[in-house]
Formats: sequence, structure tokens, C-alpha cells
Amino acid sequence: MSEQLVFDLPQRAALGREAFLLTPSNAEAVALVDGFATWEAPVQWLYGPSGCGKSHLASVLAHQVGARALQAAALNEAVLADLLHAEAPPEAVLLDGLEALPSEAEEVLFHLLNHAKNGGAKLLLLSQIPAAQMALHLPDLISRLKAIPAIAMQAPDDDLMRGLLAKLFADRQVRIDPRVVDYLLPRIEREYTAMGEIVAQIDQAALAEKRSITVPLVAQVLDAIALDRNFG
Repeated sequence: MSEQLVFDLPQRAALGREAFLLTPSNAEAVALVDGFATWEAPVQWLYGPSGCGKSHLASVLAHQVGARALQAAALNEAVLADLLHAEAPPEAVLLDGLEALPSEAEEVLFHLLNHAKNGGAKLLLLSQIPAAQMALHLPDLISRLKAIPAIAMQAPDDDLMRGLLAKLFADRQVRIDPRVVDYLLPRIEREYTAMGEIVAQIDQAALAEKRSITVPLVAQVLDAIALDRNFG
């Protein structure tokens, strides 16, 4: 039997608030986004590893209020000017990837922080690392960032891992047997991006072999991944 041709089609992820899984490991971050209207400080910060849910929560906030999303790597004076002089100013600015902020944009970020402090759009910062680990040069910016309330997105607990695995399969329109999730939990890295990659490989293997996703199939995929790592 010939191997089935597999098309790597984009998957539609569920990004609404109702799709975000609430557990003790992320409850503080979820409460921050849900309480946007009553923030005590106009600038807030979420940080944690890639795939931990920061961007999902930012998407939730963007749907709740008028928000403008920016990437720190693309921040410059022109972007700031466009934001400050917009005919319809946003209620919030979402600045993602703060660890990739160019050194020449540090002063721009300082002005953006002042804009929020002086009554402009509220600002939500997103990064993989906290302020103390950032390689910045502008002293005023460093001290300002260290004073911003920051919430760490924690490593996933078992409940969140189960929910995330089920969601990752559901995003691919795949209903999964709970026994598959039970098998995966102790055998995979507790890192969000890695979880997504493993789910993708399992789904692709099932399509290629025209098999259902079962524990034996998952074991086969995990063995193949381990073999590639050993001889890669």
C-alpha cells in the first residue's frame, strides 16, 4: 500500500476567552486580562516561555477592547508617531516580544511608557524573560521597566497539560482518547512549543498511515523522535 500524501495545512486555533484553559498555573494572568477596566497601573507585564499563552491572552484582550498589537522588534519613531496621532486612539497597546527590542528603540519604548502613564492607551508588555534578564542600555528605561507590575506565566501543571494537549488535537479537528493524553503526559517535555510540535507529528503520522491516533501509534511516533535525536 502506498503511503498517503500529507498536506501541511494551516490549523485554525481556538483563541477566544472561552477556549483559554484556567488552572492555578495561569490564574493570575487570566485575572489581569479579565480585569483590564480596573487596572491599578496603566502598564502591565506578562512573561513566560514561548507558547505559554501570552499571545492567546493578548488576543482575548484585543477582542474585548480596542487594542493595537505591536512587535517590539519593529518598534521605531514612525510607529510611535502613528500611534500618538491616530484619529481613533486605541484603548490598549499590546507590545509583544519585548526581549527582541532593538537598542535604537529603547528611547521609543520609554516615550510609549510615558504616554500610558500620562493617560494614553494602557500598555500590556509581553516577553519570554523578566526585566532583570534583559540586555538594555538606557538607565531610565531599565529602572522604569523594573518598576512595572509583572506576572510570570508558570510552567504548566498536570491539569493544564491535559487541557492543552486536548486543545492542540481539537485545533486539528481531532477527537482524542483520554488514554492517549495519559500516555503522553509523563513522556513529553513540559514546554508549550514542543507539545505543539509533537501533536503535529502524531497527527501527520496518523494521516500518512491512515490510522486512528492510539497509544501504539503515539508510542511509535515518540520512538521515532527519540531515534532522530540520538542520531541527528
